[in-house]
Amino acid sequence: MSYKIYNNCISKSRSKKLFNFVLKSCIFYCPKLFPKIENYKKTWLDKKFIEKMIIFRKKYKSRFSAMYNSIQVSNEFQRLLFDSKLDLIAKNFLKIKVDDLLVRGMQLRMDFPNDTRNSYGWHQDNAYDQYNLYSKNGAVLWIPLIDTNKKNGTLVIMPGSEHSSFKCSKKVKKGSKYESEQILIKEKFLKRYKSKSVNCKKNSALVTYCGIFHKSGINTSDHIRFSIVIRFNNQFSKDFLFYRNI
Repeated sequence: MSYKIYNNCISKSRSKKLFNFVLKSCIFYCPKLFPKIENYKKTWLDKKFIEKMIIFRKKYKSRFSAMYNSIQVSNEFQRLLFDSKLDLIAKNFLKIKVDDLLVRGMQLRMDFPNDTRNSYGWHQDNAYDQYNLYSKNGAVLWIPLIDTNKKNGTLVIMPGSEHSSFKCSKKVKKGSKYESEQILIKEKFLKRYKSKSVNCKKNSALVTYCGIFHKSGINTSDHIRFSIVIRFNNQFSKDFLFYRNI
């Protein structure tokens, strides 16, 4: 089993609460665009909200970056992990005790329409930090806050590739194609597997291993693809970074 989908792992009310926190952050960092709390009935898919967010990112870049970065480390965002018991999903997927989990990081992604420079090519998460050498000792939860499909850029994976070593990857410097340096899969290894686009319903979690070959599709829709990414590792396995470096 290369991946598994857990439906409705975040409640509608919890998603709405997170949306309201993002809106609060927008009001604080850019009061010119967001002068007060407005009623965005469709929350993440509200047309007026999306239009303002696109302007915010384009016209007030430093303020947008500050808003985005502050959300990632906020208490409101971080505690969603335990409010929704997402650690139990990771525990069940990896077949370990919940106390064995290390939470490597949480991220609220905002993938804007037709943004290719901030997208990632085919990659493995464990190639970036190598917390676990063995792919099946690390899990990634991808939780879209809107329904995903090929048009708005759902997750694309290569089932079976989770058994591969992170040595399949190489560094690609930032330049005309990518905004930042990336560690991407070498072409010869990509030819060994078939890709699969996995559509996912909002507030559900697509869970897979940290070494699987994957990428996000390009968002060609007219809205922002909001999603949450959480990475877990087994800190009591002998391939864990701190243990093997003793």
